[in-house]
Amino acid sequence: MSSLTARTLARPSFEKAFSPHAFVRAMLAFESALAHAEADEGVIPQRDAESIASACATIVIDIEALVAEGKRNATLAVPLVALLRHETARRSESAARHVHWGATSQDVLDTAMALCLRPCLEEADRALEAAVRALAVRAIEHRATPMLGRTLMQPAVPITAGIKLARWAAALGHDRERLADAAADGLAVQLGGPAAVRHHMATRLGLADSPSWHTHRNSWLDLLARMSQLVVTAGKIARDVSLASQPEVAEMRESAPQEGVGGSSSMPHKRNPVACVHALAAATRMPGLLASVYAGATAENERGLGGWQAELATVPEMASVMGMSIDFIETICTSLVIDATRMGENLKRFGEDKPFDPASMQPAMDELLAGLSSYIS
Repeated sequence: MSSLTARTLARPSFEKAFSPHAFVRAMLAFESALAHAEADEGVIPQRDAESIASACATIVIDIEALVAEGKRNATLAVPLVALLRHETARRSESAARHVHWGATSQDVLDTAMALCLRPCLEEADRALEAAVRALAVRAIEHRATPMLGRTLMQPAVPITAGIKLARWAAALGHDRERLADAAADGLAVQLGGPAAVRHHMATRLGLADSPSWHTHRNSWLDLLARMSQLVVTAGKIARDVSLASQPEVAEMRESAPQEGVGGSSSMPHKRNPVACVHALAAATRMPGLLASVYAGATAENERGLGGWQAELATVPEMASVMGMSIDFIETICTSLVIDATRMGENLKRFGEDKPFDPASMQPAMDELLAGLSSYIS
């Protein structure tokens, strides 16, 4: 369970996706799909599959007892399967013998992890589409709004606000495309048994049908890495917004001041950029989390010892961190405040003493907008 302080930053829907109840239901979905798939292929009787599926749908799991027993076995799968066999035996002794037939603990846990991550990625995709579309519109709106460019934290040559916004949109759009590609391969069913059974399971669960990936976890790791890149992109944008929102700069704000949002416990006049806090905290945490899953990827022989188990504990946290970034992205795509007057004042005060023609940025702007054409109606 997340700490109280972590929950103040978390996105509730992402936390719910990996809640104890959701993860248990995902494991049971694996067991139900496995039984149906094996019945479809004649591996077990159809009536046994129906009994197992009925038990999966109605069993009540004591989460605390499951965790305690899982700790004794270093896996949740062992106690879950035992409980499911007991529940199924109430319907059919034959069916109870076919619970989890031919599967491993890693099969059920890896597949459950993919099932829980899927709604987070679907929600992220919708949020990214809306954000890129909104930022592209704002970029066009400000394509001729001059502002001071900054390199190494110092005044540089002028740019336009439109260029800055279009770069943000392009980066998020690229991350969205790469994340969708990775999800198509990485959200896969895990099963070391017959390929035909695996194919039926993948169809039932709505996951990719991939050969077993117990130790060579390339597609899964690629998906986690692309989630991490999205978090880094959001963090970079948050860094820009937070710097621009300082009163002595005052060129942007993540949103207009709102009563009760961004308050300080000791300085009532402050309005802190709370959405930026979410994104920058996420960008700070994610590299270490990604390093952890890569450190555990050098699995021993046919089943990893310790590294894979560390990954199971880390992936839900990675999803939560991505949710923090999505909160920030949704805020700026709907509420970003741009002060064109202040941009002009800062450019006049700190820029080069020569005229700036925003039209000079048009080729670069056109190139960025061409890449965003699918988001611009």
